[in-house]
Amino acid sequence: MKRNKILASVSTAALALGMLTVIGKKQVNAADNDDPANIVTVVNYTPTKSAVTAVKTSYNAKTKSLTITGKAKGASKVAVSYNAKALKPVKVTKKGQFKTTVKFTGYKDFTLTGLNAKGAAVTKAYVLAKDSYAATKPTLLKSDRTKKGLTFTTDAKKKTTLKFYYKNKLVKKTKLTKDKQKVFFSAKSLKGKKGNFKVVASAAGKKSSQAAQFKIIGVGQATVTNY
Repeated sequence: MKRNKILASVSTAALALGMLTVIGKKQVNAADNDDPANIVTVVNYTPTKSAVTAVKTSYNAKTKSLTITGKAKGASKVAVSYNAKALKPVKVTKKGQFKTTVKFTGYKDFTLTGLNAKGAAVTKAYVLAKDSYAATKPTLLKSDRTKKGLTFTTDAKKKTTLKFYYKNKLVKKTKLTKDKQKVFFSAKSLKGKKGNFKVVASAAGKKSSQAAQFKIIGVGQATVTNY
């Protein structure tokens, strides 16, 4: 009896390495049910895609350190670098997870790259920019000064804390309860102050932002920032 032809892709070596997934078995001919030689294993090749994913960060202001966690599927270690300078690599667990804590200064990029057991890169570099681990630098949208005082409106988001410094001394700290919340300085609090306030934003689990400069305008003046 002529046997039906069956298209199949079988690789014993790949199966042994766990690179192939068995999706079923099919016999060549019903009349040959008792012959194991006529059973063909049908497999589907499913290559593992290595990647660094699910990256999260948490900054500790007291120790000035950043904890980075994530997943690195298909990697044995994760190479960590800051501002293009290599730091100590971190091991990946059997579940494909990693965690590391690093001390640093500045607001440069981190890069995370998955490595195999031989130290060769098996993933694309994951870039962790300052926007991911630090609060956003506040931008002044509007300022308006009257005889009663000076009002600043910024682009800062709800739950952000804005700290205003004058000559490196903290003069006001405001936790925002809504986006673009106005911050008011009374005329009395502005007495004798000229030049600029240095303004820094902070948020839970993030490094404080880079400083912005808000000009202390005169009575009757107003400014609007256009984009």
